[in-house]
Amino acid sequence: MRNRTIIWSLACLLFVACQPPVVNPPVPEDDGMHHDSLTVNYELFCNPERGFHIFKEFHSPNPERMYAGGVKNIYNMGYSLVLNNYYLEDYRDTLIADSYLEVVRNNMQALREGGCKCILRFAYTSSENQQPREAPVELVLQHIEQIKPILQEYADVIFAMEAGFVGVWGEWYYTTYFKYQPSKDEDFADRRRVLDALLEALPKERMICVRTPEFKMRCFGWTKDDTLTMAEAYNGSPKARIAAHDDAFMADESDMGTFKGTYQRTYWESETRYTIYGGESCRPGKYANAENSIAQMAAMHISYLNISYHKSVINGWQNEGRLDEIKRRIGYRLYASDVATTKEPKAGENLRVVVTIENEGFSSPKNPRDIQMPLVSKSDPKQVLTVVPDCDPRFWMPEQRNLIDVTFQPQKAGQYDLYLYLPDPQPTLANNPCYAIRLANENCWDDQTGYNHLTTITVN
Repeated sequence: MRNRTIIWSLACLLFVACQPPVVNPPVPEDDGMHHDSLTVNYELFCNPERGFHIFKEFHSPNPERMYAGGVKNIYNMGYSLVLNNYYLEDYRDTLIADSYLEVVRNNMQALREGGCKCILRFAYTSSENQQPREAPVELVLQHIEQIKPILQEYADVIFAMEAGFVGVWGEWYYTTYFKYQPSKDEDFADRRRVLDALLEALPKERMICVRTPEFKMRCFGWTKDDTLTMAEAYNGSPKARIAAHDDAFMADESDMGTFKGTYQRTYWESETRYTIYGGESCRPGKYANAENSIAQMAAMHISYLNISYHKSVINGWQNEGRLDEIKRRIGYRLYASDVATTKEPKAGENLRVVVTIENEGFSSPKNPRDIQMPLVSKSDPKQVLTVVPDCDPRFWMPEQRNLIDVTFQPQKAGQYDLYLYLPDPQPTLANNPCYAIRLANENCWDDQTGYNHLTTITVN
């Protein structure tokens, strides 16, 4: 494990506001405030909604049941995400049985109690030789309607949903009832119906990942020039919610046809600043070395990747000495580099606090996230002042500095501990530290509360 100390400076990095488009200027070195530099922690640890994920399949008619204890074991192994792939082999010509839906609901509850979230996918077969490869489109839409209540009830533990339902593995390629290798606009119409149904079934705070950039563009009539802007990001529209999963990550120059031309790669590089990108590696090849892979992870702002596949690719990253770096950086990795506070603050007067947050990950947090700053009296821990900054951590991008600028007014003299708390906004998860973001700083994290300790302030 390596440590380094970040010293406050006016380095040539971008400062951005917590909530665009307002811009907060950097605090200069001679601003008359007291500055505490914090030490970065390079330890591997679990954080919600990011990182390598465990993979599980649930085949009908007897799908596996998950249990909270097993999910907790996954979390303790260092994984906050599980890809739950539900195969509906028995339901290609009939409605989904209540018994199968109950297993899906059971597994969601186990995730909630165990501390993890899922990447969710439904498909009808995992075999290229099995026909039909999915249900007819009208039945698919009925199946989506059947699972809608579960999606609504358990959206808190869904990190993202992969579009699924169409083709072998739900990857939208080898298909029976949907147009194979679509080319004309009308060929994408039935896929668009599936996406529309999923967008309606899943709460607007969650994204749906499609297999290629072409599917996002052609299903909705968008071009390479219609990329998502900061102003449009996270507004609940289809453009803001249709995300990406690349299940041939670094397989070859085009990721096995994922990208049909450089413009599609550029399109996803832009889209994934504000939408989720994940997937799994594929067969090993000359493109899958660690240097190339890390470059694509950064360009595509990757948030999740399958730890189980392809093992030879992941072992290659290990042999090159880069796997721990990749584990740290998939998704976000936030740390506080500086805490500036009013010098010699006095009781009853304003105490200004400016915290600099930086991100060494490949991406920003991609789902809604609460943010609070508690100021806790050391002599009486029940005496707490909490400020809610006007910040959205989803805009805390890699390679830029982000300022949280708040003011307290403590009424009593004494010592106070200052914390940053980034809990899940869903009431079902809000008080569970497993779902709160941990900063990558030394001597910072309280695993009982989910609080990140920033500094201690003496009020006169």
